[in-house]
Amino acid sequence: MKTLFKYKICLILTLVVIICCPLTGYTQSINKDSGNLKELHKPLSYYKVFRGNTHSHTIYTWTHGAHREKGITDLSAPTNFHPEWKVPSGMDFKNHHSISLNPDDYNNRQGLPSNHYALARKNGYDFYVVTDHTQEPTLQPVSLSNPVWQVMLKTADEFDKYPDFVALAGFEYSRNTSKDGGSGHINVINAAEYVNADHGQRGPAPPWPDANWSVPQFYNWVKTAEPHLGKGYVATGFNHPQPDQYNDWDNIDDEIAELVSTFEIHTSYNTIRWEAYIRALNKGWRVAPIGVLDNHGLDAINEMPPPTFVLAPELTRESITQALRQRRTFVSWNEGVELRYSVNGNIMGSKLDKTDKYVFNIEVNTPPSKPDERVSRIQILGNHPDGKDDVIVVNEKIFDGKSGKIVWEPVIENKSAKYFLLRIHHFNDIEADGSFKLHGSTLSAPVWTEN
Repeated sequence: MKTLFKYKICLILTLVVIICCPLTGYTQSINKDSGNLKELHKPLSYYKVFRGNTHSHTIYTWTHGAHREKGITDLSAPTNFHPEWKVPSGMDFKNHHSISLNPDDYNNRQGLPSNHYALARKNGYDFYVVTDHTQEPTLQPVSLSNPVWQVMLKTADEFDKYPDFVALAGFEYSRNTSKDGGSGHINVINAAEYVNADHGQRGPAPPWPDANWSVPQFYNWVKTAEPHLGKGYVATGFNHPQPDQYNDWDNIDDEIAELVSTFEIHTSYNTIRWEAYIRALNKGWRVAPIGVLDNHGLDAINEMPPPTFVLAPELTRESITQALRQRRTFVSWNEGVELRYSVNGNIMGSKLDKTDKYVFNIEVNTPPSKPDERVSRIQILGNHPDGKDDVIVVNEKIFDGKSGKIVWEPVIENKSAKYFLLRIHHFNDIEADGSFKLHGSTLSAPVWTEN
């Protein structure tokens, strides 16, 4: 009888746990992931194209930028402010504590986060992210209560109130030594806290191990990072990578491969980092291409269109950060392009179930006013079957340029594919001799397979 009684008690307790489980963080996480999966299977018409910038620096990157004549490499030998910069009253080029916190004091070259956000919104950016270097003296000591970090978060929250604009705070982790896990810079967007790879590089160094975070240490921190105010997602991505950075793309595991989602394939619309990108993909990183300004001043916001393109259902902090986290991005050197595609019903950036048949649904729209930007060729690229750091053309189609809207629905049978991505040539990518420019003007996020 006692045994039966204990069994009944255990059964009741088990049922209570199951019923109450939705109140726990674990189940909330499961429910959130389920929502993410539903988001991946929406029709193409569900997603709008939003444009912004995910990499920028303000006056809080004190040692270098448009406000300086030359960058500072040694804090004991500061350089003068730029002679054309209208220095706010009372600011001393030697003392970062003298930074004015009044945005009205800044009217050229460089400013506060609020100046960046206001100018981006004025110039039609849908979203803008401030990501100052955390090794700067302004962000020392590293602390949630650091006043500069608090201003960055608070300012983003203030500008996020506009229905036509999303403001986000982030930081740039800058690992500048090849020791202990390799070198490389990485952006983190919408995190509640920040870390610093190079304590002591431009300011006082705390005791080890905080003084010099390695790349593997940083990856472990990313696995624990929580979003600011619990809103949206933490988005992490590789900044201006070279082919052999991050210890040749080492220290990858399933968890960090899921969390690092973007790859800066161009900066300010300059040369594409193709070799580095393919190397990262072939090493197992599931990263989607983005373009950025990486601007250390205000001028680029006025002079260049927003370089980061994301697919999201609405313009909110939650939606934009989820799009970045889920790799729903593309890059284009043509400003008005809209690219959407799915494979087997999964939106670009997705990881597909194991199969050997892939049904594509590709839609590309270009502005009616720009016939030279119409699509001339779409190539579906896949990983090289011999494991080379290269891709092969799996399928392609030529278009006559008569329409600004392209719909293509090819079916590909392939048992060895690890990923597919789209490379699009527009009519302005055709050379005088009729050949195509090597990389075209538009490149999509991949889809990854289970093969």
